[in-house]
Amino acid sequence: MPRNTRRVAALPLCIALLAGAAEGRAEAPPEAVARLMAQANAAAREDRLADSRDLWMAVWRLERVQVAACNIGALSLRLGDAPAAVRWLSLCQEIMRAPRTPAERALVASRLSDLARARQLAGELHVVAPAGSKITIDGAPAEIEDGKPVPVAPGHHVVRAMLDGDIATAEIDVPRGEAREVVLTFAARPAGAPAPLPGLPAAPADATAPPPGPRASPLAPFAPPPPRPGPRPELVAGGFGLSATLAAIGGVMLVGAGKKDEAGDTAALSAGPNRCFRLTQPICQQSASAYDDAITYRGVGIAGLIAGGAILAATLGYTFYPRGPAEITVSAKGLALTSKF
Repeated sequence: MPRNTRRVAALPLCIALLAGAAEGRAEAPPEAVARLMAQANAAAREDRLADSRDLWMAVWRLERVQVAACNIGALSLRLGDAPAAVRWLSLCQEIMRAPRTPAERALVASRLSDLARARQLAGELHVVAPAGSKITIDGAPAEIEDGKPVPVAPGHHVVRAMLDGDIATAEIDVPRGEAREVVLTFAARPAGAPAPLPGLPAAPADATAPPPGPRASPLAPFAPPPPRPGPRPELVAGGFGLSATLAAIGGVMLVGAGKKDEAGDTAALSAGPNRCFRLTQPICQQSASAYDDAITYRGVGIAGLIAGGAILAATLGYTFYPRGPAEITVSAKGLALTSKF
């Protein structure tokens, strides 16, 4: 049967089940849920992943079972929707019961591997805002559950909080596989005090009163401090060498992570049209192992680059930090700043 015909054939059942739930039924008929599950599994075997996810969503609306959340997350990952995959697979992990059979253990391992893979492809936002605020990310409402991070696509995002007519906005870039925090606060509005003009500080209550604190005493002449010793050549050379070594290791590990990703994709493609939706074949286990290695390599590579950059910055600061008083000379040619480094 063509794809469109299959989707149309499943619509009457979904509509009927949703209508029954809206009428106040306590539970969905077990045979209807089982039928939807069978249709979802059949769609996945036929590589109709979007249809399968729609059917599992219908199952979730009727009965919030673990298998529905796990499969929605796994299918979202294979459809390229990494943020949705993180949301559903995280929920899958929360409600997952302990596996009892080898097949269940293999399925749990597959879903946990999918979650790790999805987190590497997406980003996360920790949003901190006053209680009761309505949060939107790029104009779409966002639900903040007990301070949990919100999965987002990597890139630039606009986060906004609204409460009682006040609006706070922040823009932030979220790299792939990383988390960022954004804090939204509202400007204080004192009762009866007019808002200051933009760009001007607020006037004090008594402009004629002297500032609090002791009066400044006349400056006494003082001798300039002696210059600090110059940089030690062995420390400078060691810093640059260690920075280059760590950066090289980080680059090699990132290249290795890319190759492991390619190996995982190749193994998943060779497993069939469903791309290792079920982790039962040895080739699928190899694919999951390659993805796990890629995550490890990438983490080590990023850590190496960050450590190398930090050591390089510290070495440059140590090398070029002024070790004597700075002198400013004014002449017809302009200003000249001299110091001992």
